[in-house]
Amino acid sequence: MSTARAKTVLITGASSGIGKATALHLAEKGYTVLGTSRSMERLTDLQAQAESSGLRVKPLELDINDDQATADALNRILDEFGPLDALVNNAGYGLWGPVENLTIQEVRDQFETNFFAALRLIKLVVPGMVEMQSGTIVNISSVEGRLATPFNGAYAASKFALEGLSEAMRIELWPFGVRVAVVQPGLFRTQFQQNQIVGEAADTEGSIYTPYLATYRSKHSRYERLATDPIAVAKVVHKVLRSRRPAFRHPVGLEARLGMIGARLIPERIFQFFLTRSTIR
Repeated sequence: MSTARAKTVLITGASSGIGKATALHLAEKGYTVLGTSRSMERLTDLQAQAESSGLRVKPLELDINDDQATADALNRILDEFGPLDALVNNAGYGLWGPVENLTIQEVRDQFETNFFAALRLIKLVVPGMVEMQSGTIVNISSVEGRLATPFNGAYAASKFALEGLSEAMRIELWPFGVRVAVVQPGLFRTQFQQNQIVGEAADTEGSIYTPYLATYRSKHSRYERLATDPIAVAKVVHKVLRSRRPAFRHPVGLEARLGMIGARLIPERIFQFFLTRSTIR
């Protein structure tokens, strides 16, 4: 680190996967890391790894879906550490199933965690960053934030919304020295699939989607073998935090980059054909 004071970064969803890899990587690079999860028990492994390596990682229990609990926690954090140098909004989950079969409440819950929780934290940390005329907000999106695939419509919608919010705030906060970027991971070895919520009526017996759901699951299980170490995402987050003028979108993973390039360059109907054949046909 180039400054005498270790920079402080808050990372949500730090108990596993991308969040955990990012917490440990940034701590190795000299940051003071505040890693959060909805329960302290889930942070046990992160804390143990950090302590064994002598890294500055402080585990914090935080219910990001609760207005008052989040405000109280952030007040305590700001009292102890002062304004944050960086916020990494990583916490989130996937809601899976045909959009027609998802309930409005299931989709609301998806947006509450993936979109509104990130916005809630941003609004709490921005005043301190503006006062410092410095700070970075990194919102962990997904390849699904630019390229929606079947049966991931609710998840993709929440990430599209997060990217739209980020794009506007990038311009709004730039004059005050606060940078905003999104990181768009593809397939990585995380707990995402295990933590995925399947809509209650997603796969109802006799559903018109049943054969397509079966094909999707079969093909997706093969793609999962392409998943790689989430440290690649952590390194991109670190690159963003180090940069004075970071790019806005950062796709991570070959399949993410190829998918986005294809969506941009291939005629829409042809791209839709290939996407359909690679997912449900």
